[in-house]
Amino acid sequence: MNLDNANQISSFWGIQIKEGKILSERATLLIASDQQRFILKKKGSTQEVEREIKLLKQLKDNKFNTQYPIATSSGEVFASYQEKNYCLYPFLEGKPFDIKEALDNSEIPRLLGETIALMNKLMSSFSGFEDFPDKNLYKMVYGYAVKEIGNGDECENLMKLFRELEVGLKGHVGELPRQLIHRDAHLHNMLFINNKLSGVIDFEIAEVNVRIFDLCYCCTSILSEVFHDEVLREKWLPFVGEIVAAYNRHSPLSISECKSVWYVMLSIQTIFMAYLIKDPSLYGLNKSMFKWIYDNKDRIEENVPKIHQQGVFNR
Repeated sequence: MNLDNANQISSFWGIQIKEGKILSERATLLIASDQQRFILKKKGSTQEVEREIKLLKQLKDNKFNTQYPIATSSGEVFASYQEKNYCLYPFLEGKPFDIKEALDNSEIPRLLGETIALMNKLMSSFSGFEDFPDKNLYKMVYGYAVKEIGNGDECENLMKLFRELEVGLKGHVGELPRQLIHRDAHLHNMLFINNKLSGVIDFEIAEVNVRIFDLCYCCTSILSEVFHDEVLREKWLPFVGEIVAAYNRHSPLSISECKSVWYVMLSIQTIFMAYLIKDPSLYGLNKSMFKWIYDNKDRIEENVPKIHQQGVFNR
């Protein structure tokens, strides 16, 4: 999205733009003549926009902080320009936690776990979940990702690991509770001010999948940013235990979910490897992460709190 187009699109909201900054291919920061700040985002199809807005409204109605689109001058919550849809959001104050601080300060995994748990609880009760993509994690891994990796990586040892994992992964993942999830719950999509949630953003790719996907995705996204630092990588292990424990306090996990954290992390890594197969650098990073998570199964599971049948943690 170029700034000239952003200026044209913002006219649907009657906003006079003073300056803008392109944040990504789909998002632009706009500063109005009265110094108000907004985020203009290019969206998907009309159906995708409408289902996301319904979800955001439920979160908003339940006092969960997120970005809710601003109505256009004609009262619509999105605008169409040159056959594409756009939403304008208020700029949320706050910022994501620093990665290193998150691994050093136990208050941060507590806040992240609480945030993801409360978000998941609200999303689980959303009546319009059938409008979102329904994904089968096992099929995503073995019906798509492993095949894609096999076409681009001739490493027989890696293929052997996938074969060894398949029965266990299918058994564990197949038992897990499923619901509507955020799907992109990495650290940078959760904004805080003075340790208070300012808002969770970017619900565009929400889908129905296993509940603990968001929790595990948050963990692996942090690992990806510190993976080459051995000291920080070691600190990530207790971080996992702390964020899982915090999640459980606000949305109790089943025994099967705690036993499946390792499998879901490996599933996420496999999917990312497939997505990035044509990018040697990022593929290599995610492949190394996959192998490290695989090799550190016992250490990861030692840090994930154990649960009695009654659902109480036993550290």
